[in-house]
Amino acid sequence: MEAALSSDEFRVRQIVPGESTRSIGANRYMVDLASPEAVGALHAMVRGEQDSRVGAVINFLGLSEPFHQVGPSDHALPLAEGLFHVLRRFEADLRASAKQGGGWVYNFTSLGGKFGLDGGKELPLAQTGTLGMCKSVGKEWPGVRVKNIDLDPDMDPQMLFAQVAQEIVCDDGLTEVGFSGNERWTVQLVDAPADHSAREPLSLDADSVVLITGGAYGVTADAALHLARRAQPRLVLVGRSPLEQEPEDTRGLADAAALRHHFIQRMRQQGAAMTPAKIERAVQRLLKTRRIHANIAAMRQAGSEVEYHAVSVTDAEQFGQLIDDLYGRFGRIDGVIHGAGVIEDSLLAKKTTESFARVFRTKADGANVLAERLRPEGLKFLVFFSSVSGRFGNAGQIDYSAANEYLNKLAVHLDAQWPGRVVAINWGPWDAGMISEELRRLYRARGIELIPIEAGAEALIAELRMPQANEPEVTIACGIQAIAEIGK
Repeated sequence: MEAALSSDEFRVRQIVPGESTRSIGANRYMVDLASPEAVGALHAMVRGEQDSRVGAVINFLGLSEPFHQVGPSDHALPLAEGLFHVLRRFEADLRASAKQGGGWVYNFTSLGGKFGLDGGKELPLAQTGTLGMCKSVGKEWPGVRVKNIDLDPDMDPQMLFAQVAQEIVCDDGLTEVGFSGNERWTVQLVDAPADHSAREPLSLDADSVVLITGGAYGVTADAALHLARRAQPRLVLVGRSPLEQEPEDTRGLADAAALRHHFIQRMRQQGAAMTPAKIERAVQRLLKTRRIHANIAAMRQAGSEVEYHAVSVTDAEQFGQLIDDLYGRFGRIDGVIHGAGVIEDSLLAKKTTESFARVFRTKADGANVLAERLRPEGLKFLVFFSSVSGRFGNAGQIDYSAANEYLNKLAVHLDAQWPGRVVAINWGPWDAGMISEELRRLYRARGIELIPIEAGAEALIAELRMPQANEPEVTIACGIQAIAEIGK
């Protein structure tokens, strides 16, 4: 590939990962991709004394070891972080180059040529977070040509090389292109109304055990309450927030305004440093605690036995021990909904490495623990709550898009091996209580309707009633076309 690009008069610089940043030969450099400072030094070396602008970034790293190993992987975050550091450092070059015909970002994966969507194959999952990253970069950097190119490693090398070389210079506006069986493939959503005749009764009852991460707050709490009303299973909820009891002195204060006034008065009396941000954090924490207690009470009132565990899903030992304990106490886990996640939206230039890792790990690490510790022979369903940001990308969500694409492809990987229903649902925005009126107006202006809570919960139940659907990656949203067009 280097020779082909050089023959077209492109000046090519090859970068390989290592423990330091230095030149290792003619037009070849080593860099510690885990270090933003090292990537900054690389940028200076690549631009050279003439301060030449970099016009393209082509990422082949996912095709090499250890990122080519199949199955759930701890290498997904290091690969994604390395690409994140490169893209952040070279953003100005790429965006300026785009105005002069350059500005290319190409990301290569080896998921079989169809992004794993043909099913039946074990996938090298470490590569998959980069797919969401690039889709988000394409939305965030108008004018820059961004494309994920998926390869079938079993293709004839000469044929594959010729197709890839042609694809790199092809400006067709596509974001996802694959090569398999000597054919070129693209990814499109297909409208697939649920086949009611294929649905089975919801196979849960009062003896069933359902584990739900992120399940005491937000959208997953709404889903858990719906399950409680429909089947009364035992619900085991996992969340980051401790289940605290509200202090006596705030229990009569009904709304946020009253709570703010209370905290201001208390801080004045205590002589504590008082800032609007500190007060707002105290108010929001208390409101969340109330919501968690109210959600759990509603689930119990609906007929479910409910447990709540304050456990971080990124702590593999602690989360794994909880799963083992459930098998030890109940002898079963019938279903799992992995809804844990954090959102820390920020444009790429302002996103920190720590924030990127936090967002990615909350979804991916918890999913890896589930894949390792669950016993698939007795599991009826495993549902990953993914997002349309994984399917389409979204400006300001490079980390969230990466994490959700990892969930999407993990669902594809497990669905090919596990007997029960495994599905990643790429949800559009729900009309839940946490959506601000400002955000509602923004969605409406873009032609995006919010999913009503009842409709979203029923859509989830419909997926659980299709255990043999063989559809591990599903998108459910209102105004899907409008969502897909954002940023184009």
